[in-house]
Amino acid sequence: MKVTISVAIHNVASFIEECVKSLYEQTLDDIEILLLDDCTPDNSIELAMQLLEKYPHRKDQVRVVRHEENQGISKTKRDCILYAKGDYVLVIDGDDYVDKRMAELMYAKAVETGADIVISDFYRVYSHTQVVSTLVPDGVKGDGENVKKDIINRRVPPFVWVKLMRRNLFVDNEVVWPQRSLGEDTVFSVVSAYYAKRIAHVKEPLYYYRFNSSSISHGKKTEELYMRNYNDFKLNFSIAWNFLEREGVSEQYKRGEIINKLRTKNRLLPVTDLGKYRRLWWSTYPEINRVILFGNKYYKPTYREWIWVAAIMLGLYPRFKKKLCSSRYVPSKEWY
Repeated sequence: MKVTISVAIHNVASFIEECVKSLYEQTLDDIEILLLDDCTPDNSIELAMQLLEKYPHRKDQVRVVRHEENQGISKTKRDCILYAKGDYVLVIDGDDYVDKRMAELMYAKAVETGADIVISDFYRVYSHTQVVSTLVPDGVKGDGENVKKDIINRRVPPFVWVKLMRRNLFVDNEVVWPQRSLGEDTVFSVVSAYYAKRIAHVKEPLYYYRFNSSSISHGKKTEELYMRNYNDFKLNFSIAWNFLEREGVSEQYKRGEIINKLRTKNRLLPVTDLGKYRRLWWSTYPEINRVILFGNKYYKPTYREWIWVAAIMLGLYPRFKKKLCSSRYVPSKEWY
């Protein structure tokens, strides 16, 4: 089997039909569609199977795997890979959808280039508009060792959902897995990029990433949620970095270490008007504070970032967030 498209499903009934319709209509015939039910409390699975009746040629290619207990997104994504039977696997979110040519075009690119990972461009889908985006910025070639380094060094964002990955990268190697539900893609991307011999890029948007206000990333925020996100991100980053240290290559990826430590600290940004969180921001990876103020050979702060640090230190960031996020003051994307 050429490709498994695995879907993590939990509480996505409002979106699942559009998602699975885009999978049932894939132009690549030799695929498996794996629906991973993480104890969803709604009727997402039932809706997906009802729609399948309109695509009888896909019935033998759709498989449902159910968790006995809710495992969370990190372990669900892990099982999306481990339960897959295809040579390559796409892991997508149940509230998103894809171009019907996605599997065909990405698999063809993998065959053409011998790539272990293929990255596509994507659309950011808002309520009234769509914006084309890419993970592979200008100046980064579409394949080869340089992209591997750029993924681990965080010049290429770690999102898994636009990556066709050779399944054997995970099953044939001694991999580590994420443990929490934020920052889990950092672990998947670091491990797969490390083992990949070649990475290719399809310069066409094939994935529709929906900004869903009820998702983990975009849901209602509370102090408790910010702390959970902070702890999740910190733990998953430590897993990825410990993996690189175990392999004896961490010194090659110092930029990635800096960016991930900065991103971990900045999970706390919205609550830094409160002294306890401001102190926690400052004490988290304190060696990074000097780097973001004065820079080093791996990271050069901008004047905008100095403004942000000053706002954080004074407890002003949440109050002036809208002003600070304007085009005049917004720092480099490494901050987010």
